[in-house]
Parts: sequence; C-alpha cells; structure tokens
Amino acid sequence: IIHRDLKPSNILVARRDGKAVPKVIDFGIAKATKQRLTERTVFTEIGQFIGTPVYMSPEQAEHGESEVDTRSDIYSLGVVLYELLAGRPPFEAKDLRNRGLAEIQTFIRDYQAPPPSTRFTRLGADGDEIAKARSLMTGEVAQRLRGDLDWIVMMALEKEPARRYESAASMARDLERYLENLPVFASPPSTIYRVRKFVRRHRLAVGAGAVTVAALALGVAAVTVGYIEARANLATVGFQRDLLTDQAALLG
Repeated sequence: IIHRDLKPSNILVARRDGKAVPKVIDFGIAKATKQRLTERTVFTEIGQFIGTPVYMSPEQAEHGESEVDTRSDIYSLGVVLYELLAGRPPFEAKDLRNRGLAEIQTFIRDYQAPPPSTRFTRLGADGDEIAKARSLMTGEVAQRLRGDLDWIVMMALEKEPARRYESAASMARDLERYLENLPVFASPPSTIYRVRKFVRRHRLAVGAGAVTVAALALGVAAVTVGYIEARANLATVGFQRDLLTDQAALLG
C-alpha cells in the first residue's frame, strides 16, 4: 500500500510495554499496489493533485498516481525525519502561498533542500529554543546532525526515486546502523551528479552562459593568434634588420 499522505498529523505514537509504537492513520488517498483496498476500489484521476505539498514527493506532485510507487512514501518519511531532526520541514507551507498549481509543482520538483544541519543553523532564535527543549546547546544540535544523519535524510529526499532507499526497511536499517555507530549506506552525492542536476534545473541559464563563454573563448583565441603572428612578424623584421646591419658592417 502506498499511503501518499504521510505527515506528522497522520502518525500517532502510542506506548506499549514502555515502548513507543507508531500508528499510521488516514488512508483516505492510499493506493493499493497489487490488490483492491476495499470491494469498492476508489480510482483517482491521473494528474490530480492530492496530498500535502510540504511532504509530497516530486513525482506525486507532477504526475499524480501515474508514476508513484512506494518510494514516494520514502520521500515523505524523509521529510518527517527532517522535521524531527531540524525542528522544521525542508520548506514552509507559506513558501507556496499565492502560487498556482503549476508553480507549486515546479517548486516541489526543483527546490533543493539544504541538509537538516544547515537548515537548523539558519533558524536563529527558533533554533536556540529547539536546542533548549532538547537540553542541548545550539552548536551541539547542529554537530549531531552533520554527517550520517544529514546523509540518511538527503538520500530519502533524492529527487530521482531510483536514488532513494528502495524500501522503508532499507531506510530503517540505515537508521539502526547509525544508532549502533556503524557506517551507514547513505552518502552525499558526487560533485558530477550535483553539477548535472544543476544543469538540468537551469538549462536556459546554463545554455546562455555556455554561449557567452564560447564567444569569449573564441575572442581570446583570436587575440592570442593575432599576438603570436605579431610576435612572429616582429621577430622576422628584427632578424632582417640585424642581417642588413651585419652586411653593412662587412662592406664598411
């Protein structure tokens, strides 16, 4: 089952035998992957915008249910974990205020959230209050988030589903490895990957920049060739002048 609306208000935590037990509620827009949820299967229109934007995966925002699988819920779990760690989600609902549907879809698709540690350090006084509630100094919270926890969250929030954890179980295993002080499987994306994603997000700007750089390169090349030719001509003239001087000296 794909829940499609995982968020803090849909996750309750009960106490059982002294342990915290999470309970997921509100399956109103859930989607069955292999079977009907009920005898009266509810079909949602392809491309329909359903869910809560702040916790919604890019593919759910852009394609509705047509390209959504269980990794969409992984993204939403990543946002929930992000909020638990940083005290705030990757972006606020107010960031989408007064935007049309197409603009919201574009924002969710293209907005690259900072790691939780970076988001926390930018909260200012709010960050101090969050740290105080955790009986920690602000710097201590940021320090604890850097590294493994940042990587785990950002892997869950990858824009491309194929780069996320393949299942909730694999994400849970990485969190367990962190708690056991073992190396986690998540790692920051390579520089090449980040550059490729930047180019995809800013194709027009990058294209215009490339044209400008190419024009500058051609200009520099032309000036360089002209300079080399001028130097060569000066060298030839100098050689001829020296030769004439030597001949005059011999005749004299």
